[in-house]
Amino acid sequence: MPSESQVAALILSPLALLGCALVGYVLMMWTNPARASFRDGLRALRRYPALWTIPGAFGFCAALFQLAQRIYFACVLPPAERPVFVWVREAWRDKEFWLTGSDQSLWWLPHTDLLFALRRSVLPALETLAGTFNCLVATFPISALAAILLLLNRGGHHGVLIRALQRRFGVFGYAVHLGIVVCALAAIVKPLLYVLPQIPELPPEAIVLWSQWSQVVVWLSFLFEYLCGIFVQTYLILLAFIWVRGLTFTHEHLLDFAMRRFSSVMKWAGVILVLSTLFIDLPLMLRNFAPFAGWFPDPETFSHRLAIARGALALVTLAAATMQITLVFHSETLRAAWRNHRAFLREHWWPLGWFLVVAAVHCFALQAVNHAVGTGVGEGTAPWVAWFLIFPWFAAAVAAWLLASWVCVYKRCSTPAQTAGTQTMFKF
Repeated sequence: MPSESQVAALILSPLALLGCALVGYVLMMWTNPARASFRDGLRALRRYPALWTIPGAFGFCAALFQLAQRIYFACVLPPAERPVFVWVREAWRDKEFWLTGSDQSLWWLPHTDLLFALRRSVLPALETLAGTFNCLVATFPISALAAILLLLNRGGHHGVLIRALQRRFGVFGYAVHLGIVVCALAAIVKPLLYVLPQIPELPPEAIVLWSQWSQVVVWLSFLFEYLCGIFVQTYLILLAFIWVRGLTFTHEHLLDFAMRRFSSVMKWAGVILVLSTLFIDLPLMLRNFAPFAGWFPDPETFSHRLAIARGALALVTLAAATMQITLVFHSETLRAAWRNHRAFLREHWWPLGWFLVVAAVHCFALQAVNHAVGTGVGEGTAPWVAWFLIFPWFAAAVAAWLLASWVCVYKRCSTPAQTAGTQTMFKF
């Protein structure tokens, strides 16, 4: 007979915990009420790979830019401040410490680091989940190129945007358009901000001005990046809807249609941008100016409060989950979209709740794996660089699957069955 300690060790062993997690995952995916929508989301991705390749390309370019920035800093910064680049850890050739047992092993992830990686994954997972209902694509640095193409009216899309804004906002459409142009110019300038402080013989006054006003440019650029991401998400939602309905289309016409629907989604996007500006971007800008620097606590406390603001903004987005997709499909006013959202919650809270649970599990697992692998292989090593460039494609596939599944859930709930005995693709 095994002792109680042996039984406890067996139950708590990593393999046993992993096996229980896999069994629980299979049961969750097999029994949840939205399982048909998750299955259809995968079918939509197979039919239109652009659903995941477009977010993947954005994420991959962002990773390339960050890697190039790291290499640039490794070349121009003083030796003590340079980021580390090593091929592998020193103990790679040590037979005793090849895979385990040392902080110089190829893979080193002690229990404390694993728990820290799991804690670090909570906020990114929450923001990824909220991005399914808001903006799942981080568009920088491609947003700089998109800004140039927009200002040059490439493909006539700028003209489509102007006409859509005028129809949607009337005379205020000109002010909205001017704001988009200003933010587009800031998006073009933003990549240069990473180079300017390292220019030799730069006068101290220029460094001070850069430190004060660069965050303002970053904020304006973020507004354009966010709106660009909203446009991409609108396009992806419509592409998933095309699969649901079995419609035919051309990508050029779908882009113009997405641009017109984007003008409706901007109403809700404006609400999110105002909240983000007040609670995240404005403190980041004001603390760089001497008259306001005393308002803000030490950097650690300030970062903690920013994390709370980011989490609260994600919760606001989740609480209004159907606002964006309602505006995409129906082009309603904000008040009408909010009424429809409350009606959706009353009538379909059960499938929506289960969708959120399943999506949250996948988002947390994705971020946990990312942080665990990044910590385990060691920052700056060759395996870390490889994972850093590969992970955006995994993240894009998961995010696109959840977005396509959300479109299927929404259409199933919002489309009634035609007759009592008829099976339709929108019926659970």
